[in-house]
Amino acid sequence: MSFYKTLTPYYDQIFPANEKALSFLTSHFKKGDTLLDVGAGTGNMAISLSQQGFQVTAMEPEEGMAEQIQIKSESCHHPVTVTTKTMEQIETIDENYNGIYCIGNTLVHLNSFKDIHSFFKQTFQKLHSDGVFILQIVNFDKVLIKKDFTFPVIKKEAFTFERHYDLDENHILFTTTLSANGVSQKNTIPLYPATSTQLIPLLEQCGFERIKAYGNFEYKAYSIDSPALIIAAKKGKQESL
Repeated sequence: MSFYKTLTPYYDQIFPANEKALSFLTSHFKKGDTLLDVGAGTGNMAISLSQQGFQVTAMEPEEGMAEQIQIKSESCHHPVTVTTKTMEQIETIDENYNGIYCIGNTLVHLNSFKDIHSFFKQTFQKLHSDGVFILQIVNFDKVLIKKDFTFPVIKKEAFTFERHYDLDENHILFTTTLSANGVSQKNTIPLYPATSTQLIPLLEQCGFERIKAYGNFEYKAYSIDSPALIIAAKKGKQESL
């Protein structure tokens, strides 16, 4: 069973809708804009944005989660286009967008710096002129320098969810343990620990401009102690490869 297939039935309780993230995103886009949600999970953000008047495409490769997006979209009568394409396949999507966002630590599921570079280039090409790209990941500067691998245990009435990081050469092994109904399921996936000093110059190289880094969705300035790295960038006029 795949890493996220295991989590699908519990995903909304583990990762509930984040109103601060929603406010951050809507402040960067105009009502009616076309948006691409990269790694949409079960679609909470995509549907919330659709309810606020945006035209959203949700890209989620885990089929069970993609089905949940479709069900939610139909039940709340706010259409969201759903595709199961992966980050590596973004260039195969026919449309271009006013905004693309990739939040929830999705980016670091790519395997290498080279793969992230390719994703940034494809993202640049899929944005309209002056389009905005927003990404959010764990602050891996903090993880790597301070060896801060701790996460709070999430305890609900029906389950317990634990997370842990382990260093493994060029990757971090992300292990989760989901315990429910007396059964524990442990899954591990490798993450590429991208840092601010890698990502910001790479975005510039790909042609993005007016790049700003934040430490949370309340616009707090990014620092080594920030819980997250959030970057907002605009598409420049020309791509520099």
